[in-house]
Amino acid sequence: MILVGSLILAFLITLFLVSKIASMLHAKKPDMGRIFLASIVGSIAAAITLIPLGIFLGGIDPNIMLILSIAIVFIVSSMAFKYINVMTWGSAITTNIANIVLSLVALTASVVLNGGSINETVAKMTSVAKENANMVQSVATGDLNAVLPNDSENTDEVNQDASMDQNGNVIAANDEEISLDDDLEPTFKENDLLPAATVRELKAKEKKVYIEPKFRVVSISRIRSAVGKNIRILNTNDTSITGLLRKVKGNNAVIEQHLGGGIATTPVSLAKIRKLEVYR
Repeated sequence: MILVGSLILAFLITLFLVSKIASMLHAKKPDMGRIFLASIVGSIAAAITLIPLGIFLGGIDPNIMLILSIAIVFIVSSMAFKYINVMTWGSAITTNIANIVLSLVALTASVVLNGGSINETVAKMTSVAKENANMVQSVATGDLNAVLPNDSENTDEVNQDASMDQNGNVIAANDEEISLDDDLEPTFKENDLLPAATVRELKAKEKKVYIEPKFRVVSISRIRSAVGKNIRILNTNDTSITGLLRKVKGNNAVIEQHLGGGIATTPVSLAKIRKLEVYR
């Protein structure tokens, strides 16, 4: 955490000093924000410029390739300072040199003050830069195999280590004996043995919601649909009759009632029915 804070402080100091240098070199826009933008844009543009260089000039002498790469990176990054900070070519090159030198000094000071190793830090940064450059170049050339992880490197380690199943039983590697129960029998549910149509019917019945039967109001014009069911009639004179509707004969509803241990059949005129309820 201290190292990160010191690096951020060193970065801000570098921006401040480079901004002052750009101001002394008569840059029209020497503020720190513009300096930071020029540094980022220059770095990205230089990295993008190196991609076609590595693709089309990869077969030349390594020393020439190194000198050419450094020159192109320096020119492209200086161009960013020229157009973003609005200065001459001489001032842009000087500002770019100052930016590189001060950045290296600030980075070195931050690492040393935090007890780190310069060699290890430079080696890590170089390794990361090379990996990113190779990945970008591989994507640009369409060679995706270079950026895909190689799963075969971990195959031997996986085969040599012992693994465990969900129940905590140890499974030995390399075709050794395993402590699993090989005598387990498959289990079946009752529905597994029934025909598919029967299973669907059972599921449909399970989804049905039970509705408690009770007397429900029905239109008098539908009284014939209530034949064979228990009904309750409220007459125009406010008398109520409850019983089994046997039939509808003419303009009368024939109702069967259990009274005093016997059965009574009572015809009721449909014209006198004010309310009809069916028990369902």
